[in-house]
Amino acid sequence: MNSDQDYIELFEHYEPVCIDLAPGVLTDLSAEFLLSEDKPVVTFVTGGNSLTKSGARADMTNMVLHYEFESRLVCDIPAEPDLDDVARIIDALKQSKCSEVVAIGGGSVLDAAKAAWAAYQTGLDVTELFGSGRISEKFPGKEFKRIIAIPTTAGTGSEVTPYANIVDRAAGVKRLIADRQIVPRMALIDPYYGRSMSNSLTAATALDALTHNIEALLNTGSPETKFATNSNAVYAVRLIRDNLPLVFRDPNDVNARERLCAAATIGGMMIADRPTSLPHLGSFSFYGQVPHGIAASMLLPPFWRYYLAEKAVAERTMLLADVFPSKAKQKTPEDVVNAAAAFIAKYAGAPKLSALPCFDAAMVDRIAADAVKNPMKLASAPRPVSPDNAAEIISGILKKEL
Repeated sequence: MNSDQDYIELFEHYEPVCIDLAPGVLTDLSAEFLLSEDKPVVTFVTGGNSLTKSGARADMTNMVLHYEFESRLVCDIPAEPDLDDVARIIDALKQSKCSEVVAIGGGSVLDAAKAAWAAYQTGLDVTELFGSGRISEKFPGKEFKRIIAIPTTAGTGSEVTPYANIVDRAAGVKRLIADRQIVPRMALIDPYYGRSMSNSLTAATALDALTHNIEALLNTGSPETKFATNSNAVYAVRLIRDNLPLVFRDPNDVNARERLCAAATIGGMMIADRPTSLPHLGSFSFYGQVPHGIAASMLLPPFWRYYLAEKAVAERTMLLADVFPSKAKQKTPEDVVNAAAAFIAKYAGAPKLSALPCFDAAMVDRIAADAVKNPMKLASAPRPVSPDNAAEIISGILKKEL
């Protein structure tokens, strides 16, 4: 891909999800409901104040009033939803007997809606969904309804992924649901909604998307697919490199925000087929203390250096040579990682991992202990890590960063 708008054609042909990236996409939602045989009963799942600031709440309200379909609102889903938040959505679904779920907000809102809609339809407790393919295993051949996703940030790519991250407070960690049955059926992405985001939130979400694309690129254990290709990952990284500085200078630069949205959605497409691994696994332990995208991106360089012992990873790394700025030409994989680390540090607002306020010896021990709670992430590591040796390996890598 060479053009900064090649994503338009890419999204038009994406098969699992109908993607529309353009200003005013809520009109597409209106059309979708007007074409329904019966008037839908819609539950809107939303975040908090950012929904009002972005303008999405006003658009949603106007649409509901204009088309007069029955709706229910579940609001104030937090940045890192837990099982209680998901239960609140499920209760609303039961009361309304809804036929459609529309999630409007950041990736956490989308994740909570995906988990709740799946639990409601299957009758399973959300904890029974944790893991890989649990819904598909229990209901072979059955297709469940999927949410309509309207992301208001540009980071997680949850609008196109089969994943939902939910905090399990009893276990003390985020846990992952992975199943094709929770991939949204529509992704309506309006770059105007990002204009109200602060630079710090813009950075956290963009760095999350950056990490998705790089982790997918480095995932040598999963083959390229029709959409999850090495070239698409590199293309998305370039979009972030070029457009994140523009948005920092002018938060109202909608063209640059559109390209950050595109990079985030491509990242979601990438990790749908080529999952993330140790950086994202480690970031789960930071919940409630450091924004997810900051934690994942700051963890990327040390784990990336660990992966470089694998020849295939070193070769993939060189696909990013000179993508990130540096004073000298990047001739080795280590040069590439160092340049990427400098870019991440600039926008994360922390010169190194140890500068994060909660990164200390106790956090290293926690990350190492938490690793086995999400074994899927261990399995996708391009340099082998088993549950038996994960704690030792992860601890050894991260102690060097203290």
